[in-house]
Amino acid sequence: MGNGVKILLVDVDSTIPNIALMRLSEYYKSCGYVIELLRLNIPIYKHLKAPIVINTEGYYRVFVSTIFRGTMEGVSFSDPDNVDIGGTGSDDIHKTLEEKVERCECDYSIYPGCDTSVGFISRGCIRNCEFCVVQQKEGKLRQVSNIDDIVRHKKVKFLDNNFLALPNHKELLQQLIDKKIRCQFNQGLDIRLVNDENAKLLSKLNYFGEYVFAFDDLKLQSKIEEKLAVLKKYILKDWKIKFFVYCNPKMDIEKDVYHRILWCKENKVLPYFMRHSDCWLSENKQTYNDFSAWCNQPGIFKHHTYEEFCKKRRANKPYPRCCPQWFLDMRGCRNEMV
Repeated sequence: MGNGVKILLVDVDSTIPNIALMRLSEYYKSCGYVIELLRLNIPIYKHLKAPIVINTEGYYRVFVSTIFRGTMEGVSFSDPDNVDIGGTGSDDIHKTLEEKVERCECDYSIYPGCDTSVGFISRGCIRNCEFCVVQQKEGKLRQVSNIDDIVRHKKVKFLDNNFLALPNHKELLQQLIDKKIRCQFNQGLDIRLVNDENAKLLSKLNYFGEYVFAFDDLKLQSKIEEKLAVLKKYILKDWKIKFFVYCNPKMDIEKDVYHRILWCKENKVLPYFMRHSDCWLSENKQTYNDFSAWCNQPGIFKHHTYEEFCKKRRANKPYPRCCPQWFLDMRGCRNEMV
């Protein structure tokens, strides 16, 4: 068809350029279609969402990509018959692009001002964490691209879910070093797979941001401490390492969640507090909000304890409602807010 007929691409919740939508854009532009991109920028926080009705009339096809579960709630279409929804946050996580589209390069022009390439060297994972759908969605780990297939800008964010598990990851790291590519492993690296050889290679990368790992399970603390010691032999700067800190309402908020956050502070590594969606419905919702506000602002986290943060967050109210009872009990005080 083509010949000026319009295609609408809807980016529901991506914070970076959406690879699937960029490939769809490249393919349909090559067929003569006119591409329009609509970015909804819907946050994962359910209480912030309002109903959205997307006018799909006048478009030959509408492709919708959603990354996070729940962000499509409240989104509807004036004519749903020509709408195709995919992505990890959709009802069918196994839906993939057609092979002819998957082979296309990314059309970054639909994201004006983008200065960073994004892509996967590998897909899949060797792990099968209970809160993660990667292995269910993508299967076993395998390499799907070369570095040169991905890099289109002076910087690149690799989105691999377990890069260090690739058998040839050291050779790929050496390629990045030799090419002096400014890079980041955006989704985090598996600290359990760290050794002296790959830690040294990681430290030689032209890296931007923090080296990100995960501390999701308290039972792994001794292993993480062992591997962190290896990393710190080569990555010498304090706060240059970051840990995803996963939380769900079933976890003990003091002995598990707060413990892992304090561990990060004691070891001069940054936490990034990541909540399961059930946290928004929990009786501890406010505490999770405060943990997030404290942990995810490095300038505050480095220089203030949680107690200091709580006092500052609610000026002139030394022990606000946001502080959980265990926090108050540890200090022999009571909650003075009504």
